[in-house]
Amino acid sequence: MTLKEIAEQLGVSASSVSIVRKGKPGVSAATRRSIQLMLEQTGYSYDVYSQDGLERARFPRSAGGHAICLLKHARSALLTDNNEGFVAGLIDPITVAIAAEGYTLEINAVNSEEYPGFLHALSDEQYAGMLVIATEMTQDELALLSQVRIPTVVLDTDYPYIPHSSVTMNNRQLAWQAVARLAARKQVGYLKSSQETGNFAARSVGYKEALAAFSLPADPALVFPVTPSLDGAEQDMERLLAEKRPVPPALFADNDVIAIGCMRALLRSGVCIPEDTQLIGVDDTLLSQVINPSLSSMQISRTQMASQAVKLLIDTIADPSRLTSHIHIDARLIYRRSLEEK
Repeated sequence: MTLKEIAEQLGVSASSVSIVRKGKPGVSAATRRSIQLMLEQTGYSYDVYSQDGLERARFPRSAGGHAICLLKHARSALLTDNNEGFVAGLIDPITVAIAAEGYTLEINAVNSEEYPGFLHALSDEQYAGMLVIATEMTQDELALLSQVRIPTVVLDTDYPYIPHSSVTMNNRQLAWQAVARLAARKQVGYLKSSQETGNFAARSVGYKEALAAFSLPADPALVFPVTPSLDGAEQDMERLLAEKRPVPPALFADNDVIAIGCMRALLRSGVCIPEDTQLIGVDDTLLSQVINPSLSSMQISRTQMASQAVKLLIDTIADPSRLTSHIHIDARLIYRRSLEEK
């Protein structure tokens, strides 16, 4: 049995299995024990994690304050671990950029239960600054960041009133741009995530603004709420199709995973893409390129997001009194088969 299969059987993320194998903090005690038991049963070794050493293990000190904390927060992990590598593709350029600035990067993966205690224990003796991947954070969880006193930059969420500088994609713009490209089809449906996030909320606003701008119908029947995972979106779309929901001639999806999951159900039901309906996703994942038909997608530069976030953090470390900045990076449409005309 592979580690990925272990994660799937237990219903946890692959990163949780990795955390337990390495004896690192970042999962609950119950989750840790269930993973350890499965590892033992399948012949894998793991490093022991000591509860007595919790503070020392979770918050390693770094000589001279030259460590940067990367806080990877997860609620369901559908969007942080199971989104076809989007977050991993953000962490890699962050690691390179931080090293170029002479700092070390220490990654801490925490769930919602552990998150408040993690913030409470932070201090400038441990870290020079912090980057927060807030993809799955609620507004209330973001508000808790106001207690953090070390320089902090938030990535990948679009809720208003973030209490630190932030860098994210221009979600309203990318949704508007996608609908604008589909507007000639006269109706544009929305494959909407059933899990609320700041990014998805902003995309919903952009979708509605574009409908108004192009005088397109804003019919609730054109909105398809689905789970933001491949299997979940596929199953939800199958259910909606069984309810005889009409499929509009164009669809915008909150992300590629949702688009591809729904595409599977649509194709199986006899809907032809792009002949019957055109489709645009978000994130430009590898899967969008290899799926058949290939998926058109709004592409965001993760390298640019990472470099902007690191620059903001380094500038804030140098001058903690500087005003906060909120950077939105535009997306561009990558044309593939799902947008070809008849």
